[in-house]
Amino acid sequence: MLGLRGHIPALWSITVSNAMLLLVSGLIWLGYRRFFGKVAGHDRLFALLGALIWGALACDQGLFADINFRTYVISAMQFAYLLVLSLELVRQCRKERLPALALTLMVIVFQQAMLIARMIYIFFFPLDPSITSLPSGNLIGLTLIGTMAVLVLSGLLQMALVAQRSERRFRIAAETDELTGLANRRCFLNEVLPRLADRSDRGALALFDLDHFKRINDTHGHLIGDRTLIEFAYILAGAAPKNAVTARVGGEEFALFLPDASVATATILAEHIRQLTHAYRLDTAKGELRFTVSGGVAGVAEVGSDYESLNSAADFALYKAKSEGRNRVAIHRPDPPTPPLTFSRTSDRGQPASAAV
Repeated sequence: MLGLRGHIPALWSITVSNAMLLLVSGLIWLGYRRFFGKVAGHDRLFALLGALIWGALACDQGLFADINFRTYVISAMQFAYLLVLSLELVRQCRKERLPALALTLMVIVFQQAMLIARMIYIFFFPLDPSITSLPSGNLIGLTLIGTMAVLVLSGLLQMALVAQRSERRFRIAAETDELTGLANRRCFLNEVLPRLADRSDRGALALFDLDHFKRINDTHGHLIGDRTLIEFAYILAGAAPKNAVTARVGGEEFALFLPDASVATATILAEHIRQLTHAYRLDTAKGELRFTVSGGVAGVAEVGSDYESLNSAADFALYKAKSEGRNRVAIHRPDPPTPPLTFSRTSDRGQPASAAV
């Protein structure tokens, strides 16, 4: 309809066509907002607002007859929709690292720049208010083409976003423990093994096991048992530093890998987690539930960077904490090397005179 200006009535080529353009701009903003999970009561009104304002201005034939005024209005309202959309995209880019989001933001920013350029151009080089056909000129043509391209690309990029978000959610579901939200064993190994390969002198692994967890299930039921796991996962994730890797690696077994920590630092943190767990109270139908955890710590410097050896050492320390009464943290201490046997000179009879260890 915009292209047929001068050949069809102005009502369709000017009023209705630009109203539809503004409506589509508002609906694109609304679609992205819903896609991001944001819903407010005034959203639909805001999506319709541009078209409603344009229709109201069209009632003033004297003011609306000036093509320069119409260009300012349509450009400003399009820019407003694109601005709020770009702000939504910036906030979402910080939450979801999806390539289509960044590409969409680039397209929107480009269109905003073109709209600003068009308004500046019209300000310095106003059009003849009496013309009835579509204005000519490279900038005017580019901005019109750009507007149509943005509308089409937004739809295509939205489909790409749906696919990328679905893929991301499937990947997260495959790598996350459904109950606690921590990484599962597979994801834990994928994170830890490359870090162990990069360094051989630092890093520590702490394994935790909830004490008497079967008794909790038998006494309070599996729902309370699940809540116990969730609360401990919350304690573990809250106490872990940003560069740490936390995971639920078994039924009531959890792991914490600290890539830059010594065994002493890891032990202090594991003890802190144990104390937080010991102090926690969980309200149940049968009264207050207190639960404890045992931990085992092993360091890369003492054991080596082989994960199987490191895990075995931490598991051995955990078993030691369990056997010594639970609710404690044990450290894997490698056995001291056995000194070699040394012999003195032989006696006159050809026998060793003495041996020392």
